[in-house]
Amino acid sequence: MRTIYLVRHGQTEESLGKGRCICRTDIPLSGEGRRQAQALGDWLGAELKNKQEAVQIFTSPLSRCRETAEIMAAGVQDMTGGEAASAFLPMETADSLIELSGGQWEGLPFAEIRERFPQVYEARGRSLGTVAPPGGESFLEGGGRLREAIQDILKKTEGSVPGSLILVTHSGVIRGLLCLMLGWDPASIRDIPQPCGGITRLEAGEDGSLRCRAEEIGLRPGIYPGREDCRRLWERAGLPEHIRAHQEAVAALAGKWAAELKERGWQLDPELAFEAGLVHDIARLEPEHPKAGAKLLRREGYPELARIVRVHHGLAGGEEYRLTEASLVFLADKHMQGDRLVSLEERFTKSGEKCRTPEAMDSRRRQYSQAMAIERNINHILGVAT
Repeated sequence: MRTIYLVRHGQTEESLGKGRCICRTDIPLSGEGRRQAQALGDWLGAELKNKQEAVQIFTSPLSRCRETAEIMAAGVQDMTGGEAASAFLPMETADSLIELSGGQWEGLPFAEIRERFPQVYEARGRSLGTVAPPGGESFLEGGGRLREAIQDILKKTEGSVPGSLILVTHSGVIRGLLCLMLGWDPASIRDIPQPCGGITRLEAGEDGSLRCRAEEIGLRPGIYPGREDCRRLWERAGLPEHIRAHQEAVAALAGKWAAELKERGWQLDPELAFEAGLVHDIARLEPEHPKAGAKLLRREGYPELARIVRVHHGLAGGEEYRLTEASLVFLADKHMQGDRLVSLEERFTKSGEKCRTPEAMDSRRRQYSQAMAIERNINHILGVAT
């Protein structure tokens, strides 16, 4: 069994392709994309320290992939002081790893595509994964091509690379491959997480068969992105100032509790609690915002943050009796009226005024009961008088 890491290149200069169909047009990495590539290099360095095996990188010929691969490799050398040099075989470019072909749509503004190709545009909208632009490739066709490319690379490196392969490629062909492997609905193919700088882990059998697990698809290096990246997500979501201030307050309180509990021996990650607080309302402007926020964060490559955000309006039964990052963020959210610290009684009295249906009232009672249980537990451990 050999491990294959499919790596999507780092973020590109968005202004060069905004509003256009960009598949094989050669757009360079942005400053953020280069930072993502460095994070990939740090991740790879840690992998090499833990594994005594040779590794080879193959990359798409497009510059955004080649630059990502080069920064990754250089970052490993910096991180390990050259210790990993012997673990690397020469990097190779593989044309078969290139992105989907955009055909006649390549480089055109989407408004022009919609006007010139109305029937294909409409059909592609209904079944994105299976309909190709004129003269181009569909996602599933590109996925099939990537599968053949992987099998060719496995045969080519058999014996010379006994360990992992790292293939730096593109979101379209990766999504197409995963759709074929997992039986994903082709119409929803863009829901397969593939963030820039994300990693998907595959296992290759001796017969060339490929396997993957859903929880190992489209992950970013690290459990959380960092505080500044969390705040950058606010910009992308267009959050108003009052929601940002609320998230800052929730983050500070949840992180403080996690740090204090960790000092008393609890297995908690204060930074995870803090950053989950920073993004718990990232989709506050959308319906069912906990679920929408979780979906956004999973697509960004952060499943742990997604899990916490999904339950910040209602924990799974019994979790209120455990002290986890999720329960701390849940409670911190219930202690904030905007960015002002209030008692649970004040917060739930205020929220009760908005309940108009029996379902809303039941949800409020359940949340209040869970919040009280968590607070009693924290106060008992921290020795806070109630």
